[in-house]
Amino acid sequence: MEWIKSSIETTSAGVELVTSVLMQCNIAGVEIIDSQERARYFADSARTWDYADESLMVADSESAYVVFYVTANAAGEKQLAEVGAALLRLANYAMGISVGALTMRQEHANDETWLNEWKKHFKPLRIGRVVVVPEWETFVPENDEDIIFMIDPGTAFGTGQHQTTQLCVHAVQKWVQAGDVVLDVGCGSGILAIISMLLGASEVYAIDVDPAGAIAATKKNTSLNPVDSARLTIRSGDVLTDESARTDVGYAKYDVVVANIVADVIIPLAPLAAKFAKPGGLFVSSGIISERLDEVLLAFAASNIIVLEVKEMEGWHSVVGRLHA
Repeated sequence: MEWIKSSIETTSAGVELVTSVLMQCNIAGVEIIDSQERARYFADSARTWDYADESLMVADSESAYVVFYVTANAAGEKQLAEVGAALLRLANYAMGISVGALTMRQEHANDETWLNEWKKHFKPLRIGRVVVVPEWETFVPENDEDIIFMIDPGTAFGTGQHQTTQLCVHAVQKWVQAGDVVLDVGCGSGILAIISMLLGASEVYAIDVDPAGAIAATKKNTSLNPVDSARLTIRSGDVLTDESARTDVGYAKYDVVVANIVADVIIPLAPLAAKFAKPGGLFVSSGIISERLDEVLLAFAASNIIVLEVKEMEGWHSVVGRLHA
């Protein structure tokens, strides 16, 4: 179906009035783009987070925009004319409220455009020997050492783009050996679990607290890659709080335990990782900001895990340690 995408320029104060005007014109579904409101929200919320991008706390425009769609036909054109007349009335009778320019811009769109627009942001990404390739792209290996990991970036979090995932992908390339048994705690989209299998892991257990999204995403991405799904166990659960989940995972079983999460989870996970791993097994962790690195290193030491390497990428860290044999 063909649509007309319309964007009304206003202000933070004018958003509610513009939205009310659209509702009067029988347009209910709108998108609000307001960098000032976004900046206020992140500034208020960030103090409770482990990490926040400071650029999100800065408004990049004094304007706000209200976006809506109408069908590209006579009925839609009539709605646009009604909206234009209503905005003119609003500009004249805003009762002292700054509503901005109230200019309205249009462009044509269709269902296929909506469905595929986001795909242009995902291209093959090389991380060492591993190349993360969206399922709609083709990639020709540059040499026999390349490992191609196909992914559906729309299924869930974890596309390989973030520094923490890249650090972990580098780590598993270095430390996972053919025949290893691997545990992926907080598997997300399954990227680390599946790459471990592509590297030759004989068995992988993937677990995540998300009972729907992560499980479905991992299964979907498994189907896109040349791995034996029978060697991959996927389940939902929280090993930090659920003894049945810990029992199901199993103790003294894994050559490598992988966790790409955040410091607040890695710290209490460290003693459990030491129990899940075989004597001499590895704990590969990532998602650690610089300010929390020392806490993670202390948790490793307290869990009798010897730190083998610490890597950094743009303020994020991975830590790899080996359990005392």
